[in-house]
Amino acid sequence: MKKKKTEAQTLLRPPIVAVLGHVDHGKTTLLDTIRKTHVAAHEYGGITQHIGAYQIHNITFIDTPGHEAFAKMRSRGAHVADIALLVVAADDSVMPQTKESIEQIKASGASMIVVMNKIDLPTAMPDKVKSDLAKNGVQVEGFGGDIPVALVSAKTGKGVPELLELISLVAQMKGLDFAPEAPLEAVVIETRLDKGKGMVATVIVKKGTLKFGTLLFEGAKQVARVRAMFDEYGKAVAQAGPARPVEVLGFTTLPVVGSVLRTDIYLEQKPQEAVVQNAPFTAENLPDWLKPVAEQEGRKLTVILKVDTAGSLEAIIAALPKQIELVTAGIGDINEADVLTAKSAKAIIVGFNVKCSPSVEKLAIAEKVVFRIYSIIYELLDELTEVVSGLKEVLAVERELGTGTVIAEFPFEKSRIAGTKLVSGRLARGDTVKIMRAEAEIARARIKSVRRGKEDTTKVDKVGVECGILFDKKVDFALQDAIIAITT
Repeated sequence: MKKKKTEAQTLLRPPIVAVLGHVDHGKTTLLDTIRKTHVAAHEYGGITQHIGAYQIHNITFIDTPGHEAFAKMRSRGAHVADIALLVVAADDSVMPQTKESIEQIKASGASMIVVMNKIDLPTAMPDKVKSDLAKNGVQVEGFGGDIPVALVSAKTGKGVPELLELISLVAQMKGLDFAPEAPLEAVVIETRLDKGKGMVATVIVKKGTLKFGTLLFEGAKQVARVRAMFDEYGKAVAQAGPARPVEVLGFTTLPVVGSVLRTDIYLEQKPQEAVVQNAPFTAENLPDWLKPVAEQEGRKLTVILKVDTAGSLEAIIAALPKQIELVTAGIGDINEADVLTAKSAKAIIVGFNVKCSPSVEKLAIAEKVVFRIYSIIYELLDELTEVVSGLKEVLAVERELGTGTVIAEFPFEKSRIAGTKLVSGRLARGDTVKIMRAEAEIARARIKSVRRGKEDTTKVDKVGVECGILFDKKVDFALQDAIIAITT
């Protein structure tokens, strides 16, 4: 006699933990210490540019970006999470993104743990931090409230084991259950286009089990059949269970970041908040919140925007100055179609964490199309804001960002480092530079890295400062040559 089908068996699952806080307060360094890798060292400017998810010590961590432009991504991370770590630097206390993170955690319903970082510094002021948190509605234990607080040094690892124990304790108190055979629900954390893999989405399983070959629906629309899954270390997996973050291949349409994927059609009322569309925006299908305001005074800057992921696209569009008129905005590298569209629309091309092949760059130069690629979001926004604030006529010509003089040279592996003294402006990693000898231009290159003493840095911006510059290709520079950073 067949056994009657019963409800899906319920088990305890790992907690999903979001890491939030102000820029440079040590969120990624904390995760780096926990998982004993070096993600922080590989991020431009030490700033997390995308949401990343990792399962460590039976805890799934979501690392959310700290820059203010990523407010929506931080909010989304908090809503996925069971527990939110509010990271506050003990020497810096409560800052603008700290306050914003507090509001997002409260709105999400996630349990809060305050992580006071950099406690090893002589300038640490834990009592002031607790007082400032209380003024912002966060009462920690021992200071008039019941929100747990962990004192750590992400740099030295002090207090990290105790933090992990605290997370496990809070998770046990929440009683997080999981039914492996329940209908699948997986939250989309990030999406991107990959040349080799095609459309890729990072998801975290909230309910059920995600398996190879599964059909995935976003609402009423089928968006994928799972043809491969990889964990955070790039290892192929056949299925993903409780709170497991995986990279999924097999999408025919990129899902919206923050949406829930299921194994069957699910009809629900769409949220009022505007979201990034699956297809790249065009002049015809731009949503109302992106369309230029006809009554706006002054001249607009026409832009084609290309970025690497849907999360970045959403964040940048939301933060663009009002004088920016988007012709198209999409995911992927800059291509010939972008250049030709820019020429006909009299637009410039702005890229974020994307590439431009030599052939496309050559076409842009031939068609006199200006393009600029950034690897740090606030530099992109700051420069565009600077341009539109004065509606400067600098986009069709080169603009100098800074100048340095070569005063020494040092061998480095098979390359040469140019010992440089800053004369004016600034020189930064990623800048396009021209090397001048007297009045003659001898080469153009990009700055691959900037070093002050033994330390890597993002840029130098104090006149008279000396630094070492490594170019992205061989440059036959000589002493007293000028290195001039320019817009391209």
